[in-house]
Amino acid sequence: MAERLIGIYSSLGLDVAEKLIGKVIELRKQHELLPLAIAALDSGGHLVAFRREDGCGILRSDIAIGKAWGSLGMGMATR
Repeated sequence: MAERLIGIYSSLGLDVAEKLIGKVIELRKQHELLPLAIAALDSGGHLVAFRREDGCGILRSDIAIGKAWGSLGMGMATR
């Protein structure tokens, strides 16, 4: 007997996450900041989208995901 699959939906869609990341990179360039690693997580703490710019250090991805996850857990911005 085949089981029926139940769809799992994120609270943050991929299209919205990619637009947010694009806007962050646009602002980074506008303000002439150093290259970024950007992580977009949904409300459950699951990674939806990630982008790392050329020139980022090897730990930047782990730090970006950790900061986003910590922000969700604390319920406040990490800036």
